[in-house]
Amino acid sequence: MFYLLRKYINPTCILLINCIILFLLPGCSRQVRLPAEQQGGSRPETLVQKINYLISDPELFNAQIGVYIESVDMGDVLFALNEHKVFIPASNMKLFTTASALLRFGPAFRFQTGIYAGGDVRKNILEGNLIIKGSGDPSLAPRFSDGDSRKFFRSWADSLKARGISKINGNIVGDASYFQANALGYGWQWDDEPYWYSAQISALCFNDNCVDVTVQAGEQIGAKPSVTLSPPTSYVSVENNAVTAAPDSNRTLFLTRPRQQNIISISNEIPVNKPRYTESISVEDPAQFFVHVLKEVLEEEGIEVSGEPLTVTEPSAIDYTSLTRLFIHQSPTLSEIIAAVNKPSQNLYAEQLLIKQAAEFGAAATAAEGVRVVNATLAGMGVTESEFLMHDGSGLSRMNLISPNSVAHLLRYMAKSVYAACFMESLPVAGVDGSLRRRMKDTPAQGKVWAKTGFVGHVRNLSGYAQSADGEMFLFSILVNNYLVPTPSINLLQDRICVLLANFKR
Repeated sequence: MFYLLRKYINPTCILLINCIILFLLPGCSRQVRLPAEQQGGSRPETLVQKINYLISDPELFNAQIGVYIESVDMGDVLFALNEHKVFIPASNMKLFTTASALLRFGPAFRFQTGIYAGGDVRKNILEGNLIIKGSGDPSLAPRFSDGDSRKFFRSWADSLKARGISKINGNIVGDASYFQANALGYGWQWDDEPYWYSAQISALCFNDNCVDVTVQAGEQIGAKPSVTLSPPTSYVSVENNAVTAAPDSNRTLFLTRPRQQNIISISNEIPVNKPRYTESISVEDPAQFFVHVLKEVLEEEGIEVSGEPLTVTEPSAIDYTSLTRLFIHQSPTLSEIIAAVNKPSQNLYAEQLLIKQAAEFGAAATAAEGVRVVNATLAGMGVTESEFLMHDGSGLSRMNLISPNSVAHLLRYMAKSVYAACFMESLPVAGVDGSLRRRMKDTPAQGKVWAKTGFVGHVRNLSGYAQSADGEMFLFSILVNNYLVPTPSINLLQDRICVLLANFKR
């Protein structure tokens, strides 16, 4: 019926019918009463009508939709629909994790990784172990080292040689005891484990706890493609069962990793004229990966290591009072790190920030304690437990729940905080960068929307800030769950609402 109405009846009539239906339906959208000086105007009412028209698309009849829009500058609510209902947030959870970290630590905070000598240096030989004390730094990664994660380890080798060390007569020991959290978040799906967005949590992180696998097509059809790893390492092995396929055929490559193993399995086909494909595969036991690659780099840089790469996870396993601190590696600032969380939507970094808050402000370095710390931060913003349920820091878990109203409380508080600019600058910008770089391009919203995306299966969310045509700033949250239309259709719905805000004038 809706389809026939849209096809054969004047759109203005349909708009009126949609609004009447929405008014009669339970859970319908509402417009909060405007201040007296605004009640005679038509533009806010027109905005409500246009948004109602967009979300009344009959193809979305079975979707759950929550929307909240408020003026940061004037404080009035322009649109609200199901604002107190709870939705799976996906990566909108990162807004809460990063805001809490920013308020707890401040934007200038830096992670520290300590490098210690477990013995004396005699005749250029360290007579003892080299110990690396992790504190959860996620930034030993290509995005912070000109695309070369091993650059950090080479600089450490230079620092060791500058202290007269050309041989280590002992082991490379990674102390990962600072975190006591599980390697995977609560409610994460087992079949996500091999992939970068489900990388394991650890006090020692390197290369986003992944290996980047590049498959190069062979020169002839039927030939086995070549495989290269970045970083180059023997920590993982490769089972290459892929073949080179005919030109212009479909690429059907499948890369995976069996559970609790560091074997990368490659199968299916890559076309001869589409010669290269790269995918990041997570590693099992990131702390062991860290020290394994460090040993490889030290030896490449001319520092002989007689022992093995080892890790410890018990807090009392190493007595640091008996060790010599050689140097400290410091991360980029927290402001840079939260931008690396929010703009590309990096799950591992969000989880590291959650556990770091637990370690510094909680009773134990676990996810549950991190959630308690974040909840305590959010309580001061007005976010209540009746509309917010957190289990991980990234939003990969489908056990999380948030409401548009809880998002609004967070965005409102951060917009008025001393860290407002830092927080906003960490968000993707429409048509410019991050996960919004291809959305709203060449529209009035380009460069005027700062918002966090969120996606897991049948969940697509967008929350953040938008600037109107006359410079007014709005906060908004558009949460869509349980839809069965293609995800680009939901993107378009959210983008159109953002364009409406960018065009809005009082």
